[in-house]
Order: sequence, then structure tokens, then C-alpha cells
Amino acid sequence: MDKIEQAQQILFDLGLPEAQRGKIAALTFLALCGIRKNSSWKDAKRQSLTLSKGIMDFVNENYDQDYKPNTRESFRKSALNPFVEQQVIDLNPDNPNLPPQSSKTHYAIKKLTLETVRSYGSRNWQEAKERFKRLQFVENIEETALVTHINILNYKSIENMELELGRFNVLIGANGSGKSNILEAIAMLGASKGNDLDLDGLMSRGVRVAKPTLTLSSFLGKQLKKQICIDAEFTDEGTRHLVKSTFQSTNLNDLYSKWIEKETEEHIPEVILDYVHKITNTREKLESDKLIDELNSLITQRGVNASNKYTEILAKFLIYNLSTQTLRGLDASSRKVPLGIYGEGLDVLISNFNSYETTKLLKCKLFFNWLDKIAFDKQDEFKLSGYKLGKSTSTLYFHDRYMQKSNNLFSAENANEGILHVIFYLALFISNKTPDFFAIDNIETALNPKLCRALIKELTNLSKERGKQTIITTHNPAILDGLNLNDDSQRLFEVYRTDEGATRVRRIKFKKGAPEKNLKLSEMWMEGLLGAVPQSF
Repeated sequence: MDKIEQAQQILFDLGLPEAQRGKIAALTFLALCGIRKNSSWKDAKRQSLTLSKGIMDFVNENYDQDYKPNTRESFRKSALNPFVEQQVIDLNPDNPNLPPQSSKTHYAIKKLTLETVRSYGSRNWQEAKERFKRLQFVENIEETALVTHINILNYKSIENMELELGRFNVLIGANGSGKSNILEAIAMLGASKGNDLDLDGLMSRGVRVAKPTLTLSSFLGKQLKKQICIDAEFTDEGTRHLVKSTFQSTNLNDLYSKWIEKETEEHIPEVILDYVHKITNTREKLESDKLIDELNSLITQRGVNASNKYTEILAKFLIYNLSTQTLRGLDASSRKVPLGIYGEGLDVLISNFNSYETTKLLKCKLFFNWLDKIAFDKQDEFKLSGYKLGKSTSTLYFHDRYMQKSNNLFSAENANEGILHVIFYLALFISNKTPDFFAIDNIETALNPKLCRALIKELTNLSKERGKQTIITTHNPAILDGLNLNDDSQRLFEVYRTDEGATRVRRIKFKKGAPEKNLKLSEMWMEGLLGAVPQSF
């Protein structure tokens, strides 16, 4: 291949769309890398170039071209603007404050792109291009913090419980054992850190709201305690961080009463003082009325929590419990973005995936052999051609590879429920716009047992790659067969109730060096060897 063809191959390998792999795009890329006909890619360099005197002159002199000044717009449209959007090159790195139409506008290859292309043609190329796709967009960089301990005291059926979490956690247990209560306690902690500790805030996170006397533990023969305590401990690159919360209701007998977090009240003065400093640091003189207005605005936006990285992770915690009707775009009630707890927003999120995220999402083809490709109708024009009744708000479509190409497109409204659930779960784990820590209640809904096993294997891999942490509940034994309990980041817990009715958890693990059993985890569960089954019949 000549250098132009090599540049086109590089752009293809880096995941750029076909429109940005043409001749002009390849020549622009060569100029920005300083690659001449006889150059080696390992000698690529970063240099700031203007369009006419830099890029076009380089192309004309080194690749025997004759581009005139009136072709500048073609370079912008076919290469420069898309390269900036795709985070391949930097715009005005030497002077970021240049106006948009400045004659001094210049471009330079990004350092990550430069490091990557220097490996082209070497045995490290595969690794280098995968690294590029992972780091290409800031939102692709995974979170490092991990919740390692959850302590819950006096919440519903949980009298006193500690849960030691891994990255991928599965809860199993009989109906009514308290699995959902565990998730809801964490969601309550998250609502408090998100300045959202009212009825709407709790319900929007997936919490079943009850009268305070029913939310507090009330076991026979024991005095009702009026406070709920929920703590979360993080580990982050070798350091530990504790987030504590104590809740008390304003009226125990009123369903609509508000929960108050005592830790927040204690920190209110220092948080407000910090807000005042932020406002006044940028203003020499500020009238008192204006100061109060801006202070009230900050409190409305951010609340009065002492916020940090770890409280923000908890604040985004949601319990997802998918509804097929919602995934079809026929019902929407959750206000959470980018993904609602019942499946809202799936089409919008994945239609805006970058190239790295899209590549990850297309692994869903492994699960559905009929799937050719996923399509989006952002203008919602297909409904006018009869592809859907018009009641669905989803713009998501699928192509069936077994059908005639002129008649193989169908909408989410008409899609099988399994693919909608699978794509949602993949998108949830792939996107860094979704929470870093979340729960999924009854993940097996709408899924074939063999698909359950394969999906869990994929999600455990994605949780590591994308820095996600999750707690999953299930009643389907097939889910367990996707776990590898020899990997400490994957954990299985039995949730059960004691003779007094208190919810407890027990981690299920096998001793190292113990002889392997011939039974699958699903079979062991069905045989009662793992517990987590009803005992009354």
C-alpha cells in the first residue's frame, strides 16, 4: 500500500466512519502527522498547521497534488471538522481563544493519536488501536472507585447487616427475603447525597415508598428505633473513604412526611460558607440582595450536602427494573437521564454513542443471529411509511438479515422483547454517562435461560472494562452459570431471613483447592445446596 492507502487503513482501524476515510481525509491526516512518501509511521510528529499554508501546501508538495484555495471547504468538511469531533486532532492548541473564523486557526494531531499511529505496522498495532478507542473520548475513561462495604441498620426487614461487595454482585433468595430492601436502602443513601430525599426523589430511584413506621424495622418484642443508619465505604487506588448517613422522619405516621439526614444538617453551615466564598471570590463588590439570590440559586442546584467524588457516585445510584412497554417507547414515567429506571431513553443514548461505545454495543449480534444492524430514525420519519403506528416515541429500529433488504426494517414497537432488554443492559454498562454504581432488579425478565448465562459473562467483562459496579437480583438459576466465583470481583450472596424475621446475607464461595463439583451453580441452587430457596414447602 502507498502512504495514502495506509492512512486510510489507519483511519478505518481507529473507527472513523467511511465519510472520513476518503482521499482528502487521508492526505490531511498525513500532513498533520508529518508523513511524507518515504517516511516511516514511527517517525510521525505533532506540529501545528494552518489549513492553506500548512496542510494544503504539505499535500501539494509531498503528494503531487494541486489543490487550489477554493477547495479549503472540502478539507474542513471531509477531514478537519470531523477529526476535531472524533477527538483525533486538536483545534488551536497554541491559542485556544482564537475566534472561529480567524486566519490563524490551526490544527495538530492529538498526543494519543500520535502515540497510536507510531505503532502502525508493528506487532503492537492491535493493542495500540484498542487503547486509542478506549481513551479517545474523555467519557470512555473508567471510574476507579469501588464500594466495598455497605452497612444498613433499621431499614424495613434489615435490622443490622453488613455487605462486602465486589464489582459484580448477585443476590439470590426466596421471595420476601429482603433482596429489594437492600437495594432500596442504598438508593435512600443515594437520594440523600443527591439532595433528593423526598417522595419523588425516592420513587424515581426505584424505592417503594411506605409510611415511616413501616420503613423502620419493627420486629416483634423489640422497641421501635426511630433512626435509620446507612454507611458506604469506598476503596479508590489504595485509599479508603467512608460516607455515613443517619435518617429520621419528620412524622412517623405520615406517609408524605420527609426524611431528614442528620449528617447533612451538621454540615450545612460549612457548605453554605463554602458557597459564599465561591460567589465572592470572583466579585470585588456584591450587594447583599444579589449575594442572597446567587446563594439560593446554588443551594437549589446543589443542595446543602458536603459533596465529593464518592457522594456523587452514590447520588447517581438507581435501581433498574425494566418494562417491555417502556423499552418499546409506549410508556414513560421515569425522569432520570440518560436512562430511566424502566427503560426510558435507550434510543437517544445509543444513537449518540461514540465509535468505541458503538463497537462494544454491536456485540449484541453474538446473542441474536438474525440481527443485521441497528438503525435510528432521529427525525421519526419512518412512521409515515407505516413502520409503526405512531404511538411509540422510540426512534430505534432493527434490520433482520434473513429478510429481503427492501423489507427488513422494524421498529422497537415491533421488536422482540429480548433484544430490547439485552441492548439496554449493554448500553447501561458501556456508557460512562450512566451511573458508575447501580442495581438491576430481576435481570432475567424476558430472557432465554441460555441467553441469561451468555449475557452475564459479557456484563462481568464490561463491568471491569468500563469501571462499573452493580448489584443484581435474580430468581433464574441460569444467571448463576455466567458467574466465575474464582474471580473475587464476582460475588454471589444468599439473602435469607432469620427465625425472628431479620434479613441477613451470606456470601457463597468455594475454598481454594477444594475439589471441583460436577454440578453447575444453577443445579446446586435447584438442589438446595446454595440455600436461597423457600423452606415452608
